[in-house]
Amino acid sequence: MGGISIARASEDFPHLIGVAVYVCAFMCRGGESKQREQEMLELNSDIVERMEINFGNGIREPPTSVLVPKRIQKNYFYGTSSTVDATLASLLLRPFPLMAVMNTSLETREERYGVVPRVYIKTTKDNALSLAQQEELITNSPPQKVYSLDTDHSPFFSAPEKLHTLLLEIANTYCVKHESSLS
Repeated sequence: MGGISIARASEDFPHLIGVAVYVCAFMCRGGESKQREQEMLELNSDIVERMEINFGNGIREPPTSVLVPKRIQKNYFYGTSSTVDATLASLLLRPFPLMAVMNTSLETREERYGVVPRVYIKTTKDNALSLAQQEELITNSPPQKVYSLDTDHSPFFSAPEKLHTLLLEIANTYCVKHESSLS
């Protein structure tokens, strides 16, 4: 759900961002609210049905957070990662603050969010955000450039060197220009 954070930063501080890099993340269109992101989340019902739902404000109130159970985390998030990395990552994974995200108001505008160059890095073996979902996001809101990694949902574990190389290439392409325009 990092797409909400990227969109918020792009909307609030477009003059400070050289490029927004979406790594297997939800990417909304300019002029769109987070409603589309909520709709996309609903499409992946397989993972949603297996989440552990927490009701921090009581059972009669909406859920406050969700967590993918440890027994299925490797399949959804770390499928191509080493067992050691998957195990370490699962120890670090915390409940997703569902209520905070769902209560976040985010309306993007072309003159703010829309001026930030966007790059998308697809993860072709992703079981959390399917390749079809990623392709739909790209089609509905075409970024300036699309890269592809043959990894799971967590390329920072399964292919850190390849991700690092891509991020350097992206920074060299977009941020050098941006940096000189800030002076």
